[in-house]
Amino acid sequence: MNLTLEKRQLDDGVTVLELSGRVAIGEASRRIEPEVIAAVNAGAKMVLIDLSGVSYIDSTGVGIMAYCFGKAVRNGADLRIAGAQDNVLNVFQVTRLVNVVPFYPDLNSALKGEGRILVQS
Repeated sequence: MNLTLEKRQLDDGVTVLELSGRVAIGEASRRIEPEVIAAVNAGAKMVLIDLSGVSYIDSTGVGIMAYCFGKAVRNGADLRIAGAQDNVLNVFQVTRLVNVVPFYPDLNSALKGEGRILVQS
């Protein structure tokens, strides 16, 4: 399944990017970074990336998420990732990116900032 990306605005400067399919090397994954940057440049105070529909992620996808987090933070926005399923979440846990980028079990938890997922040493 190819990557699809839907963007929606919530109240209070929150932009949600809903991804589904595969986040892997290729043309489709290159659309994520510009969408995050555009949201931040448009004044989003928080960008939530919803991975609940993502079935697969490779190192390219991990790099994109790390880059987007850094870009958002440098521009004064908060970036959170929500809803990663077990196989996708495992990739972020192995790389320990969950200890840098805030990951949450679902969108509502991410909006509230409750239930952050961490890897214990």
